[in-house]
Amino acid sequence: MHAKPRFFKGLVLASVMVISTGANAAQRVVSIGGTVTEIVYLLGAESQLVASDTSSIYPEAANQTPKVGYQRTLSAEGVLSVHPDTLLITPAAGPAKVLQQLKDTGINLITIEAPDTKQGILDKITQVASALHQEEKGKYLVQQIEHAFEALSTPKAWHEQRPPRLLFVLQMGGAPMVAGKNTAPDALFTLAGATNAVGTLDGYKALTPEAILLAQPDAIVVTQQGLSRAGEQAIWALPGMLATPAGKAQRMLSLDALLALGLGPRTPEAIQSLQQQLEEWAP
Repeated sequence: MHAKPRFFKGLVLASVMVISTGANAAQRVVSIGGTVTEIVYLLGAESQLVASDTSSIYPEAANQTPKVGYQRTLSAEGVLSVHPDTLLITPAAGPAKVLQQLKDTGINLITIEAPDTKQGILDKITQVASALHQEEKGKYLVQQIEHAFEALSTPKAWHEQRPPRLLFVLQMGGAPMVAGKNTAPDALFTLAGATNAVGTLDGYKALTPEAILLAQPDAIVVTQQGLSRAGEQAIWALPGMLATPAGKAQRMLSLDALLALGLGPRTPEAIQSLQQQLEEWAP
């Protein structure tokens, strides 16, 4: 089931068309982290990018930039090969030794960090805009994202009965890796008005058949990329899954990986997609 967002994507892209004019500061920037790179493009500042990491997959143009490796396993040589003066990173970037080596060469390392909340998403935009000297564009984009959040509403049935219990499955082979509290999917479910079926767990954990039965999810949420690799039957074949409400109804929701895990500017779109895919849900 793949619901198409009604208006948020157009709203955000329209904002880019308005704000992407004007001269960009002359910086050679490497962007580390898919959400950070997405914000750079939304600000219309992609001309400053000389490279990004392999998690930077949106928009499509980001795939065409030179890649310096995965954000958690960077090498100093890979980054230095594109001669940046600024490195935008997330707290996940590393290893720490490599980051220190890069800093010692005189590269300006700027960490984009904010909590996994609505305000945190807006703060990330502001931080990237400030780092790229695009403050006015950043303010405009923040306003657009705020409007997108304000246009959302929790389905009436979730108030009158109870919100759906969602289970995010990141890894489908063997013991499934699921998202507990203090994860991006948990924050996404909260923003959408849903409940994390394994919200008592902390971080990403392997889930046992017994825990699946205790979780009793109403729907399984997966990434489209994971689904295409493993197939839907990999989920329903997990021990204990068919005894849950989600398994009995074969109710699965899918989101693009960056949409589900990025907690970035398209989060209103992710929330809307979850809600649309659950429109016919009833406890």
